[in-house]
Amino acid sequence: MKITYLMYDGITALDVVGSYEFLCRLPQAKVQFVGVYKGIIKTDTTALKLHSDFILEDITETDVLIIPGATISFLEVVQNKNILQWIRKINETTKYTVSISSGSVILAAAGLLDNKNASSHWYSKRFMESYDVKISNKRYVQDGKIITSSGVTAGIDLALHLCELLSDSETARVIQLILEYNPEPPFEEGFMKNANQKTIEKAKRKIKDDAFRNSASSII
Repeated sequence: MKITYLMYDGITALDVVGSYEFLCRLPQAKVQFVGVYKGIIKTDTTALKLHSDFILEDITETDVLIIPGATISFLEVVQNKNILQWIRKINETTKYTVSISSGSVILAAAGLLDNKNASSHWYSKRFMESYDVKISNKRYVQDGKIITSSGVTAGIDLALHLCELLSDSETARVIQLILEYNPEPPFEEGFMKNANQKTIEKAKRKIKDDAFRNSASSII
């Protein structure tokens, strides 16, 4: 069973690593990382690096395609016609096509979310409004074979759901126990409706500051 991650510079590490830790433990799982080039992939926090083992032309089919998100560089990916065309072609071969966090904007740009229910990071939802997408506030949403999640850590919940779809509930539960996934956050600000306005404004400023520092872009 092939599980393929699209890799690109500026990616959010946990979008990849969080879901990977679950999916790689599925029986017969073969995880592959593909990008426009082979080699080191810079994450959006710059210090941590990931790696792309294949170029787009190397991968012509997969069982699961996963599109991670980013602080801002997802907006560069949506302008890359070669990547979008590759996503559309690979989607024709998948059992499930998945995005995590702002990765859903990339799926929307590829035309795969047309008239579908989809989630995204709370900050990137405004970029979804220009597409024909039914935007959801759920932690993850499945519409046919398309599965999307809200921001970053929600990719773990999506991955656990995907584990069940690709195997069975008992296997998914075993993986959950192995990883001891039982979150009890000390704060409630992990969801927009629970955060006060001061926290929201500070979060927005930090996202912008991080985007400027890492890409010198004003798009965000």
